[in-house]
Amino acid sequence: MAKEDEEKTAFITSQGIFCYSKMPFGLKNAGSTYQRLVDKAFQKQIGRNLEVYVDDLVIKSRTEEEIIRDITETFKTLRQINMKLNPKKCTFGMQEGMFLGYKVSTNGLRACPDKADAVLSLPSPRCIKDVQKLNGKLASLNRFLSKSAEKSLPFFKTLKKCTKKSDFQWTQEAEAAFKQMKKLIAELPTLTAPREHEELIIYLAAAKEAISAVLMTDREGKQIPVYFVSRALRGPEVNYTPMEKLVLALLSASKRLKRYFQAHTIVVITDQPIKQLLSSSEMSGRMLKWKFELEGYDIQYRPRIAIKGQILVDFIFRTTKRGVSGRNHGRTGRTTGVVDFVHGRIVLCRRLWSRTDTNKSRRGRVHIRHEV
Repeated sequence: MAKEDEEKTAFITSQGIFCYSKMPFGLKNAGSTYQRLVDKAFQKQIGRNLEVYVDDLVIKSRTEEEIIRDITETFKTLRQINMKLNPKKCTFGMQEGMFLGYKVSTNGLRACPDKADAVLSLPSPRCIKDVQKLNGKLASLNRFLSKSAEKSLPFFKTLKKCTKKSDFQWTQEAEAAFKQMKKLIAELPTLTAPREHEELIIYLAAAKEAISAVLMTDREGKQIPVYFVSRALRGPEVNYTPMEKLVLALLSASKRLKRYFQAHTIVVITDQPIKQLLSSSEMSGRMLKWKFELEGYDIQYRPRIAIKGQILVDFIFRTTKRGVSGRNHGRTGRTTGVVDFVHGRIVLCRRLWSRTDTNKSRRGRVHIRHEV
């Protein structure tokens, strides 16, 4: 504490009036002040060989020689700011350890086992409070769960219908979703951290009431997840066209993962004409607004050729059945759709056609085909 500020922390006891000579964590701005201190003290190391959040500090090294060098550099900084460490809370030379509620290792980032076990050990909810507890526990695991919002919709609907405690009803749909969620949590994937200037890949998915995205990186021909993003659609968003939902999924991911979008080139892997839609000069309204928001990032678009991992199966674009003019010729293996670039509307159906009647196509629309 600065000498002139010590008297501002004075408090009265039965033995007299005392004040702090060092900043206590009980003060309102102590946390932010301390974070600014460590950010300034370790600014040359943060991101390179060290990460620090308030009083949690991790030194990251790849070899034994680097460990000695990085620890020496860190201790030198600690002496300069006159900061002392508690030996009982320090460990060195670990290949994995807990940091901010996650298990960090050389292989990547994993969910805290205690958080996963807390969900796996839960019985089926019997009241509103149990569902609220379930949603709270799932929120801490969202970044590891593919399309978590879509799979949690039955839980949200259960709470939405309950205006009173007596209104609680745990449906078969919610029970099935609960069991499916437990299976997913029992096999949570390991996430990885992107390297500097590494190109990142993003897959998008849109359902009737939820949108999702997964950010991935390609390592030695294998795509590894970095972060899962998902959220439920609210109000009028449910009535958006499938193409608008995909663009909204990309926009939501850019806001949630802003630090990744700013530091890396993002490649959107999709078989939908998002690039053509966003580059159209006839856009207006919310699509035009979303276009301007996305223009601030280095985003590229590439067609989806093959699915390279089980995680990506969830991100094959599916849409609700809508009316499309055409005739079924009995062939299978291809899907024909109609895309309206002006209004951003795409229509796919499960029945498969072998050809389209171009004479009946409307102006401003393009017939497309792609392998399923």
